[in-house]
Amino acid sequence: MADTSSNPVLLTLAVSHFCEKARWVLERCGIEYTEEAHVPVAHRFAVKTAGGRGSVPCLRLPPETSGPDSRSASASAKASISPGCVDQSTPIMRWADQQRPGAALFPAGPRGAEVERWCAQLDKRLGPATRSWAYSHVLYNPMVADAMVAPPVPAAERFLLRWGGWLLVRKLLAKGLRISPENGAVALQEIRRCFDEVGQQLADGRPFLTGETFTAADITFAALAAPAIGQAYANVPGLSEQTPPAMRTEVEELQAHPAGQFALRLWREQRAVVVPAARPSAL
Repeated sequence: MADTSSNPVLLTLAVSHFCEKARWVLERCGIEYTEEAHVPVAHRFAVKTAGGRGSVPCLRLPPETSGPDSRSASASAKASISPGCVDQSTPIMRWADQQRPGAALFPAGPRGAEVERWCAQLDKRLGPATRSWAYSHVLYNPMVADAMVAPPVPAAERFLLRWGGWLLVRKLLAKGLRISPENGAVALQEIRRCFDEVGQQLADGRPFLTGETFTAADITFAALAAPAIGQAYANVPGLSEQTPPAMRTEVEELQAHPAGQFALRLWREQRAVVVPAARPSAL
């Protein structure tokens, strides 16, 4: 069995699309990591123990591994950097990009600034909207509880969630995220606005959000749109027989949108891509 003790450890909630964004970039950059999934509430203790602020994803680094170079990072990005971990999905993308320079997920110059703008806007708007909308449909559906307790969640946490803990966790999620049918409808309108903006960006025929090459902006959009387009990932089944009828209708509408078609294409064509390591220079 391979020794994984020197690998970074990705702390996650199995159902989180922000966590899938972190998985995507680590795997694209060829970075071997170990995933440590938790159920809601328990994840906060694990992240704070690692040195993070309490939210996932959080990448716990091995002692000999340096964190991201913060010299060119924004103030908000610097707040996500600590000696032992990288907090939140976009800083994890920057760190991974630094480990595999050929990935060029954050290009230099004006195009890099455009990538940063897209990532920031999608993190702020699309990510929370898809989460709120999805939970408004499935928070009281057994499918979400099943996804939360599937491996690699520790057995003890699975036991506690199945035997009474889910009722408490569901109540905390509903209150903390303000989950309701009304807020779900508001979130759906925000998803549609984000999809319209992405569709307008792509209207000139470009293959990716910022031009001819795949960047962090594309990972961010595809990962955060996943619940809205019924895309399966990690423990999330995607569009299935368990999907509530009203949610299915909305997913099919968003799948048909040009931005939805774009996201589905990125999942098909880019999710499994690994950027090759740079070849050593010839002497």
